[in-house]
Amino acid sequence: MLHIILLGGTYQRSAAAEKIQSDITSLDQNYAALKQINEEQLNALQSELDLIQAEVADLQSSFPELGAPFAIYHRGMDLSQLSGVNLNSISHLGSNLQETAAENIQTDNYSIELVGSLESCLTFVQKLEIAGMETVTMEYVSIWPEEELCSLEIKTVGYPGVEE
Repeated sequence: MLHIILLGGTYQRSAAAEKIQSDITSLDQNYAALKQINEEQLNALQSELDLIQAEVADLQSSFPELGAPFAIYHRGMDLSQLSGVNLNSISHLGSNLQETAAENIQTDNYSIELVGSLESCLTFVQKLEIAGMETVTMEYVSIWPEEELCSLEIKTVGYPGVEE
């Protein structure tokens, strides 16, 4: 009887060992499959990230080089003389500092009042647009030919603390 009990215990341990070995094999296979899936997903995400980073680099390289903000006071006087208009005033309306991924960018709003003929005012606007092509935007332009008055509101864009 003792032999039967020992034989039964040995059989149970042997069956348990086979079950454990089967479970280990199954777990190893599942782990390998999971590892492969994770690697495939990681590779796909890395490829997607590389495409996005390339797209961001292309977009960043297409931005104009800002450099210094447009020196509106000095350049405004020079352009008014070249255009044949009298510069009544240049007023600073306000600044805004915008944080970007690359650097901080400062925008400044100005109001410009001129006296001159319609043709001279249009010449000034044209010269200002050409001179500040990448760093000046016209917010609005009003011209009153009868009074020979021109009023502009512009925005300059550049890096803060850099003078042109």
